[in-house]
Amino acid sequence: MYLVTFRLDPGEYDSEFHELNDVIQTAAEDTDGYLGKRTWNAPESDEVLVVYYWESLDALESFGADPDHKQAKQRWSEWYDAYEVTVTEVLETYGSGFGDDADPRR
Repeated sequence: MYLVTFRLDPGEYDSEFHELNDVIQTAAEDTDGYLGKRTWNAPESDEVLVVYYWESLDALESFGADPDHKQAKQRWSEWYDAYEVTVTEVLETYGSGFGDDADPRR
């Protein structure tokens, strides 16, 4: 499994952002190998972390080739003050579990 952590400092969102964001989320969900996402908001700042779960690197790369996703990446400065993407390969997970709130399993 691969995790893509999208850390962002939001700027100003307009209607075009929301429309494109919805299209991109649908594209991710329609990509074979997409396992889900979790979002966290930092209480002391506007920073947001979104972690996307992918079954394989091929699945992630397939989503990365989506034309709407490419367009959004080119336009990031219109909507974010800053962002950072980290791609991580999960080698192992363990713990007591979180029931229905558990992260997607491999």
